[in-house]
Amino acid sequence: MRRALLALLLPALLAAPAACRRGERSAPAAAVQRYTVRGEVVRLPEPGRPAPEIVLRHEAVPGFVDQGGRAVGMDAMVMPFALRPGDGVEGLAAGDPIRFTFAVDWAHGAFWVERLEKLPPGTPLDFGPRTPSGGP
Repeated sequence: MRRALLALLLPALLAAPAACRRGERSAPAAAVQRYTVRGEVVRLPEPGRPAPEIVLRHEAVPGFVDQGGRAVGMDAMVMPFALRPGDGVEGLAAGDPIRFTFAVDWAHGAFWVERLEKLPPGTPLDFGPRTPSGGP
């Protein structure tokens, strides 16, 4: 979970010193932001864990907004996501292509999957950077 939070915060942490030097300020991000992206299941939740999480590899998220409210984008990566109580993952297996919506709540430092949809087998996925140069 810490690695995932770091992955979400890293773009903001790297951009903050440069923005401060230029005297730039941005509005804080909205309380909860949602992103729908495609990816694949890497690991399903472990049975009996009190806080279930699923590990997903997702495509780039070009419109990802950091804690400061800046659209910084996010490259494709593998990360764990919390599941809400009662969210089932029945019918999913490691390697399955999916479309999912995840929410980010910067005010509480939390993110979680809100919706998972299994895609047809063989659905092509793109795990490259958000742009050819890897920039936002």
